Amino acid sequence: MLRSFTRLASLAILLLGMAAAPLALAHPSLARSNPTADAKVAPLTQIELEFSERILPRATRVELTMLHNRMQMAMPTANQQISEDGRTLRASFAKPLPSGTYQLQWRAVGQDSHPITGNYRFTVL
Repeated sequence: MLRSFTRLASLAILLLGMAAAPLALAHPSLARSNPTADAKVAPLTQIELEFSERILPRATRVELTMLHNRMQMAMPTANQQISEDGRTLRASFAKPLPSGTYQLQWRAVGQDSHPITGNYRFTVL
């Protein structure tokens, strides 16, 4: 009887561990952005990326490129900072972005120290 209970308890602990493992290995993901992918927006001076969990400031950044035919022009940020809750990256520009199509590339480092990356385009009217 005790042996059956021990086996059952061991099996329950193993199953709980297996169920929790994906949560422990999860990486942050992009939850929201402003502007959003493929958006058409008025000139703006700030971009916000909100992640599903806290991100670390080291190596978390955005790079913005203006696309014009075959040419690409880097649009340097004036400031990039992480919000107090650690989930939002804000990148600001010294002047409003001029009309055009932009490619935003981002890199974020989660609490597990693994970097994640992504990109999308938007248009300033």
